[in-house]
Parts: sequence; C-alpha cells; structure tokens
Amino acid sequence: MNEQLITLKQAPIIVYEKIKAVGQQIEAKIAELNLDNQLVTEDTLKSAKNTRTTLRKELDDFETQRKYIKEQVNAPYEAFEKAYKEHIKVHYDKADNTLKAKIDEVQNRLLDDKRGRIKDYFTEFCAAQGIDFLIFERLPLNITLSASDKSLKEQVANFIGEVSKSLQLIESLNEPNEFKAEILTDYKQTLDVTRAIQNAQYRKQQREAELQRIEAQRVAAEQARLAAEARAREAAPLQAPAQVTYEAQPAAPVQPEPVQEATQATKEDENEIVQATFTVIGTRAQLRALRAFLDNNNIQYNV
Repeated sequence: MNEQLITLKQAPIIVYEKIKAVGQQIEAKIAELNLDNQLVTEDTLKSAKNTRTTLRKELDDFETQRKYIKEQVNAPYEAFEKAYKEHIKVHYDKADNTLKAKIDEVQNRLLDDKRGRIKDYFTEFCAAQGIDFLIFERLPLNITLSASDKSLKEQVANFIGEVSKSLQLIESLNEPNEFKAEILTDYKQTLDVTRAIQNAQYRKQQREAELQRIEAQRVAAEQARLAAEARAREAAPLQAPAQVTYEAQPAAPVQPEPVQEATQATKEDENEIVQATFTVIGTRAQLRALRAFLDNNNIQYNV
C-alpha cells in the first residue's frame, strides 16, 4: 500500500565544481597576511580591524549563497513532510496513543497487584521478626511485570534478614541500655549498623571529653578558692590592730563570804569563762606564735 505512495523523481542538483579551487585561493590569500606573526599595536589596530571586517564580509557573502541553496533544497521536502504528517502520521499517532493508554491501564493494575502482594509478604515477615520500624518504601526493590514474585520475595527476606542481624548485633553489645538505645536510634534512620555504632561511640567520646573538661574547671576553681582563703588567713594577723581597752567581767558578781567559801569561789572563778578585749603589738613571728598558742589551747578569738 505504501510502496509507490512516496517517490523521489529527481535528486537535487547543486553545482559546486569550483568550490575547491576557490577555497585554495582563499587559503593562499589568508596565508599571505601572516596573521600568526602579525603584531597588533595601537598604531596597527585600525588596519587589523579593517582586515578582519573584509574577511568577515567575504564569508558573509558565501554564507548567503549556502543558505539560499539550503532553502531551495529543503523547500520541497518541508512541503512534503507537512503533508505527510497531516495525512499519514497523524492517524498512526492517534491509534498508538489510544492503545498505549489501554495497555498502561492494564499494566499499572498488574503492577499494583504485584506490589500489594509483595508488600503483604513484607508486612508478615517484619511481624514475624519483631521489626516494627521498617517501611516497605525503604526496600531497594525494582518491581516490574517481568520480575517474578518469588525473586521479589527473596529480596525482601534477605533485606529483612540483614536488618534482624543488625538488631541482634546491637543487642549483643556489652554496653549500657542507654548507649544501645542511641545506636538503635541512629540505625533506624540509616539502616547502616557500622555507621550507627561509630556515630554513637564518637558522641560518647565527645560527652566524656566535655565532662572531663567541666570537672577540670570545677577542680581548678575549687583549688583557687582554697588558695585564696589560705592567703587571707595568713595575711589576717598582719592587719592594723584596733585600739581597745582591756576589761574583764565575771559572768556574775561575787558576794563577800567567809574565808572558806571565798577560797572555794576563787577556785571556781579560774574556770569561769570571761570575755577580754586587748591590742597586741609585736613582730610577725610573735603574732604567728600567739595565734598558734590560742589555737592550741582552744581559746576563742576574733580577728
């Protein structure tokens, strides 16, 4: 039906026997200009521009001829192509699109059915393994009509099996549950057990380093405080003494009694606690010795 519908009665005839000779003339002409060794300066800039303009004008003339030939050759083909698309191709395209839509509808339904079967198998397998965080879309499956259910289910089983092994590895680690939970959280996001363990170990090391740094700062601050208190205690006796008067007051007045009773009262007065205020003037060594004496005898004093 289509053998004699489209024929080419005469091939385009383009006469260009002289094109090679003219090309050689152009090549020789440009060679004489010695452009590679030509030095362009401010003095020769105008001449270089004129030469370039002349060469480009010659090329434009040849380009005009080439484009005219192309238009004349293409004109009948373009007219033919337009008629061909309007009267022949359009009908085949329409039929192809109609069939494609119907075929795609059936294939998509078959793919959805197959995807549903594989997903149901995935859900059952996860439940059997006690895995509740994995979703079907994370599996690297290429579900096509040509792929058998058996091969796809094997891929699902292998994938879930690897996940189960990773979970068992995390559980077998001799680490606190808090550390295992951190690994598991990372693993659920990446499904890469090695990376999850490495990330958790790195964060653990960082936390320990920060805790050590904080503790070192606390110890340094405490040592500085104790040193400051020691310096303050050492410097306290050397402060300027205050002018005070001495006064000794018994806790209660003693009434005159018979000689025997007075003797007994005198012994009791020796153990009576009294308060005395006085000023001490001496060398630093003497003041330190006095303070040591007071401390050794449990005598209370205020500095």
